[in-house]
Amino acid sequence: MSIRLLRVNSIMKMVFLKYELSVLGFTNSSLRCAVLALVVALAGCADKPTYEIDYDQNFTFTQYQSYRWYDDDHASRESQYRRQNSSDQRVRSVANGELVARGFREVTRGNADFWVNYHVTKRQTQKITGQEQGMHGGVGVSNYGKSVSLGYSSGPSVKTYEDGTAVFDVIDIRTSKIVWRGVAEGRLKNKMSSAEKQELRVTVLHELLSAFPPQ
Repeated sequence: MSIRLLRVNSIMKMVFLKYELSVLGFTNSSLRCAVLALVVALAGCADKPTYEIDYDQNFTFTQYQSYRWYDDDHASRESQYRRQNSSDQRVRSVANGELVARGFREVTRGNADFWVNYHVTKRQTQKITGQEQGMHGGVGVSNYGKSVSLGYSSGPSVKTYEDGTAVFDVIDIRTSKIVWRGVAEGRLKNKMSSAEKQELRVTVLHELLSAFPPQ
């Protein structure tokens, strides 16, 4: 019964769609071109990360020359988990490259001027779109007369997205206070290859650390 109902719903939707497009003057060839243009437009609408920088405006960053990773000096469950994760070394490698390119050097032994640390979190969000199942229509009046619009909806659709947040901190060793913070937020793809993940790390860390030290 449900299969037959689904087929009827699909047929009705196609009939109403064809009717609406014919009223608007769409032919089969122009319809294919319109659909292709829509697909191309949507493909370019992938969410890009947004970036936010905050720092102590009274702090003198020109005194900084060397740094250490915060996890190397402060043992915690989070640091232990990260060390067991291969992505931690990839993040460190990219961040080290960005910091060295800006004139800083990593110190594995002895004193350093500041610590660097990062956090990554993920959360799922849902978006509900569409109307209740059934036939929907409307009537409009203009100088050219009345127009009728009909459509059929199979019901609201629920899409689940995964949003990610990356935080990169610069901590003054003498005061143990965060003096600079960069935050990146964006929607993640459902499935990402290793190459795509690495490309995302490089992009995010480059964008964040390009603002350090603040000018």
